[in-house]
Amino acid sequence: MSTQHLWLFTMRFPHGTGEPFLENELEVLAQHYPRITVVPLFAEGVQRRVPSNVEVRPLVKQPYAAAGAATMLRHWRTYQQAARSVRRTAPDRATLNAQWPALRSRLRQALHRALAVAPVLFKAHGPEETTLYSYWTSDWATVLGMVQAMDPRVRFVSRMHGFDLYAERAAGGWPAFQAFHLERVERVFVASQAGLDDLVRRYPEARDRFELAHLGTVDHGPGPWSPSDTLRLVSCSNLVPLKRVLLLAEALRHVQVPVRWTHFGDGPERSPLEAALSALPRHVQAELRGAVPNADLLGWYRSTPVDLFVHLSASEGGVPVSMQEAASFGVPLLATAAGGAPELVGPGTGELLPLDVDARTVAAAIDRMAHGVCRDAGFREGVRAAWSAGFRATVNHARFIGRMEGALHPR
Repeated sequence: MSTQHLWLFTMRFPHGTGEPFLENELEVLAQHYPRITVVPLFAEGVQRRVPSNVEVRPLVKQPYAAAGAATMLRHWRTYQQAARSVRRTAPDRATLNAQWPALRSRLRQALHRALAVAPVLFKAHGPEETTLYSYWTSDWATVLGMVQAMDPRVRFVSRMHGFDLYAERAAGGWPAFQAFHLERVERVFVASQAGLDDLVRRYPEARDRFELAHLGTVDHGPGPWSPSDTLRLVSCSNLVPLKRVLLLAEALRHVQVPVRWTHFGDGPERSPLEAALSALPRHVQAELRGAVPNADLLGWYRSTPVDLFVHLSASEGGVPVSMQEAASFGVPLLATAAGGAPELVGPGTGELLPLDVDARTVAAAIDRMAHGVCRDAGFREGVRAAWSAGFRATVNHARFIGRMEGALHPR
């Protein structure tokens, strides 16, 4: 039986359009926990619908506020525990000196946040009836680690995805707070086997705290489809360099087949992407749909035939949920071997490209798939079957809840 109260710590969810994959998970969590409190660090944007037993409670009114001098003195031991972990794991003195002013500021912010969170955690239910879950092993994990330093009854778990996992994605290749997180967290659930392998390689002494826990998506049935002379291609990601949407635009300059490309997502690369679209050949049409609510995206899949989903990211932590969603509708996949992508993309679901792929190689793969698996109704059934076997939200999230409860409240 689950505990009475779950605290779920997020970056912005359910505000705005970010962290859309949490919408699937929250529905399952709400069936297991009588009461859930979602704590976004930044309560910005329109709030999405949440289940009736979910309360959204931004505990930190000023997220960027930092603990003052008097507060620092009162809680010096807590601050120093985190600071010592940061200093101890610095790759070298020069890196520590260069980053220390910013890190010290982040520690003071974390202490300010911890003092907002600590007094309310166990008011409704005691520690044995409360589950603390940070969706990212980043800002909130630092806060909860500090709260634990103040109150030894505190035990929490976290997920790890991508930016909060890989060292190369941190400033200077040093995730400065990661060691502190791993010293304090009870269990880390990693979203892909690739990510888990990376974490175990870097922290072999803590391997018993790490577990694989794939995300999952909801079954909306197969998407509508019939063969077409024009390849109906879709992509979905933020428009940032990491996702390499500009590489896809460059590849489409070289395809031989007629293509209609629809992209969902927005970001700082929108202007250069719009410029790149003007250079596409006449047989390639493109539409940028911008950032849309996840429910609208799923509604589009339910009503729109799609032949191919393309994802050319340079780095991923988990198995991209955007790919899982497309696969759930039976859409063949073309992706780079980033992070957990190979855990879904293979000969039975599409084609996997090397990370260092160039535009002409991508174009050749698109042409090849357009004349092959993208015209095969039986292949689409296989894509759905592969998704169902490994990435159903109801199965994966229910399993995760049991393992989370087992880690925090062992019988």
